Amino acid sequence: MDNRGPVDFPNIVASLLTVGIVVVDRCFNVLMWNRFMELNSNFRSEDVVGHNIFDFFPELNRNWLEKKIRSCLILKTASFSSWKQRPYLFRFKPSPALSGESEFMYQDASIFPVYDANGIVQGACITIHDTTEVAEALRLLDRTMDQALDLEELNRRDGLTGLYNRKFFDEQITQEILSARRYKWPLALAMIDIDNFKDVNDNYGHVVGDAVLHGLALCLQGMLRSSDTLCRYGGEEFALILPQISPQNSNVLMERLRKAIQAMQVDASGGPVKVTISVGIASLDDSLSAGQLVVHADEALYQSKHGGRNRVTAYSEQREAVLH
Repeated sequence: MDNRGPVDFPNIVASLLTVGIVVVDRCFNVLMWNRFMELNSNFRSEDVVGHNIFDFFPELNRNWLEKKIRSCLILKTASFSSWKQRPYLFRFKPSPALSGESEFMYQDASIFPVYDANGIVQGACITIHDTTEVAEALRLLDRTMDQALDLEELNRRDGLTGLYNRKFFDEQITQEILSARRYKWPLALAMIDIDNFKDVNDNYGHVVGDAVLHGLALCLQGMLRSSDTLCRYGGEEFALILPQISPQNSNVLMERLRKAIQAMQVDASGGPVKVTISVGIASLDDSLSAGQLVVHADEALYQSKHGGRNRVTAYSEQREAVLH
């Protein structure tokens, strides 16, 4: 026979330090206010019990909480509020044991019905779980991930023009070719080179040369589709990946870009600086690898340079066969 007396559950609940327990009646008057709530609110149980909870905590979202409690009383079902959806129910300060940056205690809150001895719902119990440590850890993880992504993005960008760099191009052209073959859509690659760019640096200085590169990048980007990928391939050479575009339309687009660059000017101390570009275009076929596509576009670019510059040339196997 067990001679131990009955367990004093109400006293245990009232003394809890790790979980907040609040019981309110149908009129939102407080029936229980446990030790956790006392310590974090600075209100003693005897000060709060018997009073309307909203009189002591005007910062509570009254409309939301009343609706939740009434739903609990009528439907006799529990509800849960995560700190991710609503950071806190009671605006408590975080625990002094935590050294984080939070201004308040993050909380998970549960609301469930309280029955009397006859099984009739007399009120609702609100439980508060301090999730500040978890929230801060996840926030730190998110911040670390954002910093890692920012660093990765910087590693993929050219510092001067803000365009994607050669490393990103090498990765992207392979992915675009795989997509083009999978979905059976056309793909074009354009290699773009600024004509006589060395003369710009020699005559006006590298500051003006950098301004030309930056201006050209902005001009080209402003005329491209969101699906196009413009990269600084190296020096004064750029690579432009054009998915889902026919050879004819890619020629039309590049001719429009060529004319826009021809009309562009960059201010310098010696007067406005104007440049032109030469362009080579190659279209993907079933037999080409990424490297071969680049070679074809480069060969077409060479033909534009050899033919007098400031022009667009599409790769042709017949022409290359004759020239070589």
